[in-house]
Amino acid sequence: MNSWIRWHDDKAEPSWRWLADALGMPALLATPSRPGASLAPSRLKDRDKLVALLGEDRVRQDREARLHHAGSSLVAQLRPRMGKPSQAPDAVLYPRHENEVLALLRICAEAGVAVVPFGSGTGIALEDRDHAATVAINMSGLDHIVSVDGLSGLARVEAGISAAELARQLALRGLSFGSQDFGTVGGAIACGLNNGLFQDVRVATPDGLLPSGFLHLMTGSLGALGVITGATLRVRAIPARTHHVRCLFPDFASGLVALRAMQRCSLTHVTAQLSDADETRFRQWLDNRIGRPSLWQRLDGIYRQLRHLDEKAAVLTLTFSGDDTEIESARKQFAALARKLGALTRDALPPQDISLNALLLDRGAAADHLDASASWADLPRLYVAVRGALDRTMRALAPRPGAHGLILCSVTGARHDGASLGFTFVYPRSLNDDVAQALAIRRAGEDAIAAHAPPRSQLSADLMRGIKQLLDPRGILNPQRPGF
Repeated sequence: MNSWIRWHDDKAEPSWRWLADALGMPALLATPSRPGASLAPSRLKDRDKLVALLGEDRVRQDREARLHHAGSSLVAQLRPRMGKPSQAPDAVLYPRHENEVLALLRICAEAGVAVVPFGSGTGIALEDRDHAATVAINMSGLDHIVSVDGLSGLARVEAGISAAELARQLALRGLSFGSQDFGTVGGAIACGLNNGLFQDVRVATPDGLLPSGFLHLMTGSLGALGVITGATLRVRAIPARTHHVRCLFPDFASGLVALRAMQRCSLTHVTAQLSDADETRFRQWLDNRIGRPSLWQRLDGIYRQLRHLDEKAAVLTLTFSGDDTEIESARKQFAALARKLGALTRDALPPQDISLNALLLDRGAAADHLDASASWADLPRLYVAVRGALDRTMRALAPRPGAHGLILCSVTGARHDGASLGFTFVYPRSLNDDVAQALAIRRAGEDAIAAHAPPRSQLSADLMRGIKQLLDPRGILNPQRPGF
């Protein structure tokens, strides 16, 4: 097969035809990663103090470590694939204790070295050239549960612990943590996760450890105000069992009505994710691409045909937890609500976590993601505005006339006053300059989100700059973080 994968002519991989059509492309270009992306020499000149603190094996400047810590953003993945210079740190540091984080921050501040914490890599920014060097702090060595207060339902943990490891260690104690949709605890807080499951945070700065009570300030700071070294979480006993349900609603609006009604009914121990029509169709394609259709998927297809829902149907995925009585009561209560809204409800398997770019980058396509939060009143307007901005920009920067992207939206974290929106956008890459394309599309979505955010007063902006100056007078903590 030549470099063009022509799905309409080639039957070798028929499951990819749908995506080519959905993106307005006659074909998808095979784009394997180019080997040997260039990497600038490390600028870290004097590493003796860091080696004395951490040891030779925990101050790494080799190519593999530096490239791995360039971040997991779409742009960070595109640069080395296309043989472009990677914006990698000059060194990677591996502390194992909070005291080591405090000490290395003091060393870096004295040397004028910029510092970016690295949990799962989602929030890392490495374009700084105003400092002597830039180092990434890999927090994976801080991965323990420090203490558990079962009576109060609190657990103090280190910031580098992953969601999976946290769940495993808590399970050994008969406990669970409500949300597992994050990389590391510190990264979740730094990237803005604020769902009521965190009670407090521990933060290291070049001048020492902050006192308690700074959780709100650190949420979304991306390491620009300090390095999160630990957190206090709200935990509870492991539920007797969990039960997964999928509801197919006639449209996205009906699913939103159901989510709001769940909050008014105060259904407890229920987590939910609502996918709009585009995400519902895309996830169905993924399910068919990865494995044989399940009974639910076959029923879903029949129901869509009977109700003519191929363009509008939205799926709401729910997880009920508790004992048998609690689950049955909540399930029946929701089933009655779903029937009134014309939904089809079926038991389901746990949702799969799939890395889209692992599938798409070799096909001349890409995916990126943005999150936003809104009240129930503002959520529809924000949904329309962000979709519109992303769609216009993806069409304008498409590699050929008529090509466009897909915008997949999900609603999660439903609460009394609102919910969170997650936008995943999939598009065909313009291979002549896919990095600029990716940056422009993301910026369009971010601008649309910012336009619907509450206005930030000049006083608020001045206060944040003042806090940054107080906590980081030498400006070494993630200096590329916007807003600081």
